[in-house]
Amino acid sequence: MKLNPESSDEHAEAYRTYGDGSGAVPTIAFVDTEGNPISVIVGYRDAKEFAVLMEGTLKEEERFQQLKIEIKENPDAPMINAEIAIIYVKRGDIENGKPIADKVLKLDPMNKTGLLPDIHLNLGLHYATHADEDNAEDFYRKAETHFQTVIEKYAQSTVYEQAKYHLSLTYALQKKYQQAIELLETLSDSKNEEIKANAGVLLDRIKTFIDD
Repeated sequence: MKLNPESSDEHAEAYRTYGDGSGAVPTIAFVDTEGNPISVIVGYRDAKEFAVLMEGTLKEEERFQQLKIEIKENPDAPMINAEIAIIYVKRGDIENGKPIADKVLKLDPMNKTGLLPDIHLNLGLHYATHADEDNAEDFYRKAETHFQTVIEKYAQSTVYEQAKYHLSLTYALQKKYQQAIELLETLSDSKNEEIKANAGVLLDRIKTFIDD
């Protein structure tokens, strides 16, 4: 189904429900049979890229349904709970995801699952991208806390530099430009070319704002 958020209130509401909060278009939303969001993709994708993303989404949904069966048999299994929490939070379902994430933090304080950094990263992303004029201070504070947790406790994790980038972006959105700059400069020698490039672009934009 193709919708134009500017064409009607109904379409605009659908975009608010299934968009990622950035306001960017085009946005592609995958939903389940009940209309619940599975994943959101921002920006144009050619047919080959779209097919890969769609296949990944279908695999995630299959895994999610399997996890929901497994959790009934092993309700306190840290790995199962962690995977479910991450999927819920990634889908924007914080009401279901946050309690399970909190449960995992208690079940797995030593990060034996290896997924605590991912939980914190995704919680941070949720709060950062869902901040609005009514909850901005609270949501940005929560986002900062989760990103900082990854940076301070899980420096060897695969999402360490992602947490740095998104924390700097969260700072920038609040006009905490100096804190953002200091963090972005640490990514100038990142081995992840995408993060390095994105950090460079954001750094240039912030410096432009300051100069103006």
